[in-house]
Amino acid sequence: MRNSISNPKKDLAYKLLGVLLIILFWQLLSMIYLSVLVPSPAETLSALRQLLLSGEITRNLSISFQRQFTGLLLGVMAGIITGLLAGLKRSIELIMSPLVKCLMTIPAVIFVVMAMVWFGMGSVMAVFIVALLVFPIMHVNIVEGFKSIDAAYLQMARVYRVPLKIRFRKIYLPGVMHSFLAGISLAVASSIRLTIMAELLGAREGMGQKIAISRSYLQTDHLFAWVLVLIFIVFTLDWLFIRPLNRMANRWKAPN
Repeated sequence: MRNSISNPKKDLAYKLLGVLLIILFWQLLSMIYLSVLVPSPAETLSALRQLLLSGEITRNLSISFQRQFTGLLLGVMAGIITGLLAGLKRSIELIMSPLVKCLMTIPAVIFVVMAMVWFGMGSVMAVFIVALLVFPIMHVNIVEGFKSIDAAYLQMARVYRVPLKIRFRKIYLPGVMHSFLAGISLAVASSIRLTIMAELLGAREGMGQKIAISRSYLQTDHLFAWVLVLIFIVFTLDWLFIRPLNRMANRWKAPN
C-alpha cells in the first residue's frame, strides 16, 4: 500500500535525481553520436550563453509572449461568452456543439496551414491559431461547470422565481468557478504549445521560428538551447500560474 504521507525534502531529492539521470543519459548519448546529432550538455549551455549575450532570447521571447497572451485573451473571452450562453440555453449548446467538436478533434496543424493561407506568415496567424484553439477549451469547461450545478438549487430558484441576477451570483457563479479556473489552467498550458507550433510552421520571428532555423541549418546546439528555454518557460508558468490556479480550483470544488 502506498504511503499517503509525503516528505517534501524526500520528494525534491527524487525529482533532482530524475533530472540528474536525464543529464547523464544526455551526456552518454552525446559521447556515442556526433555533436551535430546530439550536442553535449556543455555545448548546449555554451550555445545558450551565446543566445543570451546576443539578446536573441529576450527579443524572441517578447514576440512569442505577446502573441501567446493576445491569442489567449481573445480565446478565453470568446469561450467564456459562448460558454455562459450555452450553459444558460441548451439550444445554444447544441448549436455550438458541431463547431466545438471540430475544433477539438481536427489536428491543430491543419488549422495552422489554413491560417497561413488566410493571413500569411506573421503575428496575426499565430494569434488567430491560439485564440481559435483556446476557445473550445474554455467553452467546454464553462458548459461542464453549469452541468455540475445541483439541480435542486435550480429547481428551488425556479419555484421561488429568484431573479436571474441573484441566481447568477448565488448559484451559477459558485458552480462554474471550479471549471472556469481549471479551463484557464489548461488554456495557459495549451497556448504555449500552440504559439510555438504556429511560429515553427509560419512565422518570421519568435521562438518557434528560431527553432525552425536551427533545424534547417543543423545548428543542433542552438536547437537544444531553445528547447531548454522552452522547458524553463513551461516550468515557470506551471509554478507561477498553473499550480496556483489548480489549487484555487480544488478549493472551489471542495465541499464546504
